[in-house]
Amino acid sequence: MNQSEILYTNDLAGLLGKTQVSITNAIQRESDMLPPGRFKIGRHWAWKRATVMRWLDDLEAGAPVATQKRKPGRPRITPAAPQASQG
Repeated sequence: MNQSEILYTNDLAGLLGKTQVSITNAIQRESDMLPPGRFKIGRHWAWKRATVMRWLDDLEAGAPVATQKRKPGRPRITPAAPQASQG
């Protein structure tokens, strides 16, 4: 496998128009905003260029993307309904 066939987090960030920090955070969150098929080379995450390009083509073609369900836990606070003014 040629070195140019491998994309690291900084390469993927440039390709997706994101920062390297956002890519790293997405990896930690197991987010679906990243292409499938990542693997580690040493301590660095990497993707095959062909896999990433195929994933981008599928996104462009409108292929359905898996959505991530919320993790169970405490529900979010919703804003309270405005109360009628008493007067």
